[in-house]
Amino acid sequence: MGAEIASYKRAAESFAELSGVALSKSSLQRLVCEYGGQLVKEQADEAKAVVQVPSKEGVAVQLRQVVTPSSETMSVSHDGVMVPIRGEGYKEVKIVSVAAVQTEIEPERGEVQVKLTEQSYRAGLWDAATFANQQWAETERRGLAKAKRVACVADGAAWIWQIVLMCFSPCYEILDWWHASQRLWTIANLAFNDTALAAAWVDEQKALWAQGHLRTFFHNVRCLFPRTTPLPDSVADAIRYLFHQRKRMRYAYFRQLGLPIGSGTVESACKVVVQARLKQAGMRWSRTGAQAILALRCSLLSDRWQQTWLTLPHP
Repeated sequence: MGAEIASYKRAAESFAELSGVALSKSSLQRLVCEYGGQLVKEQADEAKAVVQVPSKEGVAVQLRQVVTPSSETMSVSHDGVMVPIRGEGYKEVKIVSVAAVQTEIEPERGEVQVKLTEQSYRAGLWDAATFANQQWAETERRGLAKAKRVACVADGAAWIWQIVLMCFSPCYEILDWWHASQRLWTIANLAFNDTALAAAWVDEQKALWAQGHLRTFFHNVRCLFPRTTPLPDSVADAIRYLFHQRKRMRYAYFRQLGLPIGSGTVESACKVVVQARLKQAGMRWSRTGAQAILALRCSLLSDRWQQTWLTLPHP
């Protein structure tokens, strides 16, 4: 309850009402920090183990068992969300979402429909290097090493694609459709004074993306602005962003393969795993307390609560 309900006070009251056992807010918070802290240590040990080079000094090398993935195609997405930390201001929680990719044929149109299932998460107040090991531990737990295909869907943040290159290459690198569309609206809003014209132009360009005609799209963008005048800075930034990400925008090809083109699973995780518990009105967290609650919530929302509870030492 302390991990799920967005208030230690309400969680303690709910527990007392349901169980008949009195529990104070401070006692519940102490228990969350105690057990969450143990889980944080377990996660750190697990992350260290997956990257540690085996010793050859008189010890037989033991091969790590590789888990079978939930499906032939697996999806992994990374993102970050800011939370308030006492004495530090807003700090970024980095989070990874791992999911099985299922496809089915839509009966009326005959189109491939992509569905992500069995989501699991890992999140923490880590720097990029520490997060790389933590998210790799999660993907090893999910068996991505044995997946036939791995789709990595994310926004254009450089730190994310560095992790993808280091941990999952070769894989299908996909720029999240929504983040790409945001840049499209930036261009349209400056090119058209009429909202309806801007929306129509955006829809036309999205159709080109869906059909795989990126070259035509970039030509259309350049035609909006006279070559005799410099591009507005925001338009130039948007064009540069999309051009550098163009190999990750082969949406027609990705859809044909039955791969996801949106990072909605990790966007949802930012809200459900992190913000729903750590970013309520007036909340300020210690770094230790925030990490403890994140570890517990990731276990809870990854459907591993019973499994995790059995591994934690109890008094």
